[in-house]
Amino acid sequence: MLSSSMPSEDEDYLTTPDHFLTPSSELNISPMIGIVDSDVLHTDDLPTLSSNHPTPPPYQTYLNLSTSSSETSLARPLLNNKNDIEIPVYHQDIQIQKSNSYSFMKYFLVDMLLSAFVITPLVNIHWRGAWDLLDVFILPSDALISALISLITGLILLYSIYLLQNPLQNFYEQHQKKLIGQTMARFSTLFIAFAYINQWRGLWNLLDLTSNQWYHLVIELIISIVFLLSMKSIYNLNSAPFLISVDTETHFLMGSKYTISNKRYWQYTFDFILYELVEAPLIVVAWRGLYNLSDLYIYPENKSFSMGISFLIGYVLFFALILFQIPFVQCFIKTKHEIVYSILSNVFHLLAFVSVVQIWRSLWMVCEQYIDIPNYHHITLWLCYLLAYIVLICGFAACTLNGPGGSKDNYIDSRLNLLFQFDYLAVLLKVNFVVMEF
Repeated sequence: MLSSSMPSEDEDYLTTPDHFLTPSSELNISPMIGIVDSDVLHTDDLPTLSSNHPTPPPYQTYLNLSTSSSETSLARPLLNNKNDIEIPVYHQDIQIQKSNSYSFMKYFLVDMLLSAFVITPLVNIHWRGAWDLLDVFILPSDALISALISLITGLILLYSIYLLQNPLQNFYEQHQKKLIGQTMARFSTLFIAFAYINQWRGLWNLLDLTSNQWYHLVIELIISIVFLLSMKSIYNLNSAPFLISVDTETHFLMGSKYTISNKRYWQYTFDFILYELVEAPLIVVAWRGLYNLSDLYIYPENKSFSMGISFLIGYVLFFALILFQIPFVQCFIKTKHEIVYSILSNVFHLLAFVSVVQIWRSLWMVCEQYIDIPNYHHITLWLCYLLAYIVLICGFAACTLNGPGGSKDNYIDSRLNLLFQFDYLAVLLKVNFVVMEF
């Protein structure tokens, strides 16, 4: 656990911009080429490496293979830097053993299956339960006002979370070993997910009040993707199973893509505007465009067959992209054509977007058609909402409930690492594989 000794909230300034969560401030071992299996990281165990000492010390606590998720990073710039850990320099003559590659693939494949068939369905069930309950209880007779209430509620809650993230994190750190600290952390994930679901429902339902013609959907989809590409935010279109967030000790801290001020209020307000008022609507428009086009053209007369086609498309693409990313990244680590890598990685993310929308659509249809207690529809929705949350809390994956765009990316598309972050079991067991360049 990294302890925090932040100044009080009335101290408006910070000494350096690095105290904010920016991509450049994430702990990073630059560039990469091999896979190293590691042991527990203790500062006392880190010898000074010289030409006569080429072998790195073993450790277990690992640097996240994919640095895209703000939930699983080891470095937290808003926390105290007094206990910064020195990372040893690895020499060019280190040999990567075959057993390390085998261990990597073992965790990689298990995480892939858990993400696809356990965590993602639970997230989908939770969202469906919450979404339909909001449809039931928020003015079901007036679609416009209901959507506006959801949208405004979501934005107010999210803005409060952005502004209060630092005092909430400090309070949690002071009470993390007490019941109040653990209860606060558990309920925070439910609260944040509820805010995102309200935001998405509000935006989606407002869009549903406009045209649903195929050409309008195509135009909206293309415009959204173009803007997200220009903002280098195409990665935020993805969600589970491509993006799994593991619950960590930094429950309340949110990422910053750009640092514009040393004052917290202005920095966090800028983050809120960028993520929730600019990027989030573009993401919702893109999702709705592809989702509704699927409704229009994937066997609309036969829901079961349509569901099966979406399921097949989504999961075939998922497994193909997940497995092919390893040779893809290794190829560009050797050639170092960063522009080509950036372009092709965006293609990967767009294909992942197609995959994740089809997966979510098929699972949502499964919930609607098969998960319903006769004559107890409302109870079914409450059970979906609460049981999925409880299971994910017990599995330390409740942060994934934030949905698409909910895990702030801090993503730099020129950085050579694996494109999709779903290292769940490896994080829980503290077994990491550091990808490095010599």
